[in-house]
Amino acid sequence: MIFRQRHHYLFILLIFGILAPLLLWASAHFTRQHGLTELAEETENDLMIFTRKLEDYLTGYDRLVGSVAASRQVGALLRNSRDKKIVSAANTYLQTLNEEVRASAIYVMNLDGNTLAASNWQVEKTFVGKNYGFRYYFQRAAKGLMGREVAVGTTSGVLGYYVARPVLDPGSDQIIGVAVIKVTLDELGLLFSDLDLRLLVADRDGVIFLTSESTWRLKSLRPITATKIDKIRRFKRYADSLFTLLPMRGERYWDGVSKLVVHDDGVEYLTQATLLPSRGWEMHVFKPTQEVDEHVYFSVTASLMLSALLFLTALYMNQRYRYLKDLKAAAIHDFLTGLYTRRYMEDAANAQISRIDRGQVNTISVAMIDIDHFKQVNDEFGHRAGDQVLRAVGKAIASEVRQGDIPVRYGGEEFLVIINACNECDAAHLVHRILERLKSLHFRGPIRKLKITASAGVAHYRKEDTLEDLLQRADELLYRAKEDGRDRYYDDECKKLETP
Repeated sequence: MIFRQRHHYLFILLIFGILAPLLLWASAHFTRQHGLTELAEETENDLMIFTRKLEDYLTGYDRLVGSVAASRQVGALLRNSRDKKIVSAANTYLQTLNEEVRASAIYVMNLDGNTLAASNWQVEKTFVGKNYGFRYYFQRAAKGLMGREVAVGTTSGVLGYYVARPVLDPGSDQIIGVAVIKVTLDELGLLFSDLDLRLLVADRDGVIFLTSESTWRLKSLRPITATKIDKIRRFKRYADSLFTLLPMRGERYWDGVSKLVVHDDGVEYLTQATLLPSRGWEMHVFKPTQEVDEHVYFSVTASLMLSALLFLTALYMNQRYRYLKDLKAAAIHDFLTGLYTRRYMEDAANAQISRIDRGQVNTISVAMIDIDHFKQVNDEFGHRAGDQVLRAVGKAIASEVRQGDIPVRYGGEEFLVIINACNECDAAHLVHRILERLKSLHFRGPIRKLKITASAGVAHYRKEDTLEDLLQRADELLYRAKEDGRDRYYDDECKKLETP
């Protein structure tokens, strides 16, 4: 009997000795893979957010410089630059405009590259009288093209973004000068100052000019040829910078989109990049993998402890705990998308209707959203791909709703949003943003080229409505949107916004 017990004991130890290392390896491997996957999704989202913010910000100045070029003060200045009253009027106009838009400087040059008027005409280091004909942005604009350039100011010594447009003579459409706006990188840096990440923007030559890390500025992402260095110096873009390489010890692709890199500080980062083709820039976002590694460490430690202490019993208790936790969460949140469940929505919406009837809140609206042709995704790519799409849609909807709105997984590919509305078009604007956001979703893997659209119906609360009344009207409008060709929404109150 004792021998048999010892035999069983040795057998258990043998099994433990084989399975424990496998368990520890599997725990470390899968925890890291899962953590990097989530980190890649966060990185991609941050990259998209900053790209959109930067493009929107710069587009505003692109449009503004066009307004400056078309202004009567600038036109009059270039046609008669010797008239002191006209010069004074132009300087005052540029100064007043710059006080409103808060750029670094706005100035006007003739075709010889001489600055005739500037918003900083009163300061000691004014641009007035200076010649910038050597600049790339000027030479582009003088040829009738949009001129964009990042460079160190020869007068101010400050690194900035320059955007220039040609000024045309209204009578002949001939180019008579160039209007320029300069934005300092400190102003651009405010766009990502609130983001918890490392970020850089490099020009077409790989020179980093905008970054969250001051030590990275004016370093290069890759070696720069002597020909390119000569061209940079000819346009005096970065003064006498040496363009040393951004120090990285290692670099390898992780999933075909993201890279794992190690900087000179020994810290590993997951990085993703994108291009701004209109400007020839590239943007990189870096997120440290330290938190992922911490999760791996804790996972291995927990696995070792569970293996040493009645592994099967601990595993059972852990599985039971997770089941109960998931069951509790499932009563409120949909397990796949993280949005609220239909049951939770019914209770919350009925409570909100009661508050409306008591005069405690204004009103609510119901938006019913359905993914177009979702069955084709499942049929062509499988249900795992379908789940990927549903998760992405749920995440997009959750990111667009406001505090107090209730995003719901209504069933299948159908979603619902209970919207706290102040006026009849609040809901329409929100639904419009959601549908536009869904069109811009990017997927990974086999469905990376997939583009989706959605249809929606929006119903607004009317006196003595029940939740069933609202849902029925929203569903009827959704059905109408589907029947009329999809990729649109209908609203039973805000008539001026009916299609995205």
